[in-house]
Amino acid sequence: MGRPSVHVSVEGFDGVGKTTLCKRLARDMGLTFVEKPLRLLFDHDGQSRYLPIRDEVNSCPDRRFTSMFYGLGSLYLYGAFAGQRIVTDRHLLSNYAWSGTDDNAGVYDFLIAELGLPTITVVLYASKETIAKRLSLRDEKDKDIRRVSESEKIYGKMRGFIEKRGVPSIWVDTDGKDTEEVADEVEKSIERIISDAGKRD
Repeated sequence: MGRPSVHVSVEGFDGVGKTTLCKRLARDMGLTFVEKPLRLLFDHDGQSRYLPIRDEVNSCPDRRFTSMFYGLGSLYLYGAFAGQRIVTDRHLLSNYAWSGTDDNAGVYDFLIAELGLPTITVVLYASKETIAKRLSLRDEKDKDIRRVSESEKIYGKMRGFIEKRGVPSIWVDTDGKDTEEVADEVEKSIERIISDAGKRD
């Protein structure tokens, strides 16, 4: 199947600045920002059908089903943006971190066989205290605040997936850094990686 010519995947727990970074990278590096590819399928005429579907999927206890649902989003993404330069807020790494189990490893084997790996995966992280504070500033009633205690487990699963699957990645600690500092650090690393990949091709 076709695939984007460049894919920067930005991963991390809610509240670490993924969306903000994606928008900055899109602006500065000429990338197309795709936030949630399944919205392109489900949302039409100003109505969001994706969110209620997503909520139903997330409530399903069968992690094989949830992993495949988000995997279908990744498959659709690659077909829809074949040959383009894109940046995404989440991709396979988040899918695995929230849905990956010993019983559904075959789903990820299939997705990687079909998609390959992103050009570079950027993992943004911060302390639990920083994440909770940022989420509270965004919305004091944000349901993700209750999940901050899971952040270390989620990052552990991300690291394990990266190491097992050989995912090209950079990790950026966002504690004590403003948006500009994080973006500058990430852009320099991405430019070098993309340039090196182009030389190999």
